Amino acid sequence: MKSRNLVGGFLVSILILLGCTEAVRVQEVPTKPKKPPAVLEEKRPQKPPAVLPDYSAMPLRILSILRLESRGGTYNSYNPQISPDERWIACEVNHETLKKIYIYEIDAEGLLRSTEEGVDSPGLKETFFKKTREVYLEEGVGETFTEDLFESSFQESFNYEFSWFPGSSAFIFTSNAGLGEYNLFIGALDENDWVLGDITRTMNPKRFGTFHMMTREVRKDGQARVSPDGKMIVFTSGRTGNGDLYSLDIESGALARLTTTEETDLFGRWSPDGNDIVYTSGSKHSHDIHVIRGVKSDSPVDEVLVKWFFDDVMPVYSPDGKWIAFYTTYNSEHDPFNTKRWGIMIIPADGSAPSSGKELVEYFHVSDVIKDNGAAWFPDSRHIIFAKNIDTDYNPIYIYDIEEKKQHLVETGTDINHDITVSAHGIVSFRAQVLGWDRIFIALTTYFKEYFELNS
Repeated sequence: MKSRNLVGGFLVSILILLGCTEAVRVQEVPTKPKKPPAVLEEKRPQKPPAVLPDYSAMPLRILSILRLESRGGTYNSYNPQISPDERWIACEVNHETLKKIYIYEIDAEGLLRSTEEGVDSPGLKETFFKKTREVYLEEGVGETFTEDLFESSFQESFNYEFSWFPGSSAFIFTSNAGLGEYNLFIGALDENDWVLGDITRTMNPKRFGTFHMMTREVRKDGQARVSPDGKMIVFTSGRTGNGDLYSLDIESGALARLTTTEETDLFGRWSPDGNDIVYTSGSKHSHDIHVIRGVKSDSPVDEVLVKWFFDDVMPVYSPDGKWIAFYTTYNSEHDPFNTKRWGIMIIPADGSAPSSGKELVEYFHVSDVIKDNGAAWFPDSRHIIFAKNIDTDYNPIYIYDIEEKKQHLVETGTDINHDITVSAHGIVSFRAQVLGWDRIFIALTTYFKEYFELNS
């Protein structure tokens, strides 16, 4: 059976109309008095800077493909998220009315030791992935939730939208805790994790079992993303009755509303330098691409990057910060009602591309792709990996070179491919079907092999 993301994009149902060209940052009253900065750098474990490969000097190839879960089961897995240090991978799993997050430890050295040049068939090498944690909240876990916090009890527990903190085992996720309303929670694999300790001391969030509640609203909060320096979180909230972007400073506990228009604002993604946030804005039938420049400054500026009659969603920065890739319904037939075919457009992050018209079409790169959780960039900022929307071939995976504008097929041996992501140094993860159920696969690349050997 094909998987169905029961709650994937809980705010997408709020959807959007026309993007607006203006947005002002409104500083909201913090939930508690602002405290002096915690100076996270002083507590951050110091590691020597990583040695990065010269990606231009090597070919990009898939070395082997392995299945993450070693055992079967009547559940679907999706949305894999590899930690920034590539020690762990998290994925969401559907168990009917219970949606959990599984976290596995990755034995990268063992994986590479077993890898030979060329593409392996997908196999079970269970010793290389060890499940270390199940992340979920249910009614009755820890302290009792107050009835006035949630609208109602759905008796279903949804835990999803997982994001890692850099340089830490800490993570943030969205949960309804089995009670209805969605809020943000944090946890860590290491109970002495320095990020978790700093947040709990600075913000004193309410504790539920081993997790801590970061937001307490009767409207939905979700889609949290941690900044590259680990000091801020951007998320979407329905607390104003509309979908707006908010930032949360974890050093001070200060909350700031970033967007104030009548549109719904979703899928905020940080620039690699942590100065800007690109996001989707719009209504039910039409979405635009915006960027907030200078998020941490006293006067951030909201800028429209793309605004026309095609639908444009889920922008993602390239690792070097020079490009922004997003999904678009633009098509060569210029059919504005095209809702089934998506393509990938790649524009300069500096805003130098036109926001509409035939000049913008020049930045269209790939047609007929599966719309996932955002374009998956390789660390060279030159290649993107995606699933092609070809039903007869069961969504094959391709790698695209944005400089040569060429794509080539990756022989994965898997079918119904979705949710493709790439780690910071080149591990590919994706979901595919096995005996009718979605499972997570890991693909090692020449890029990651070279990075690992340089830093071992």
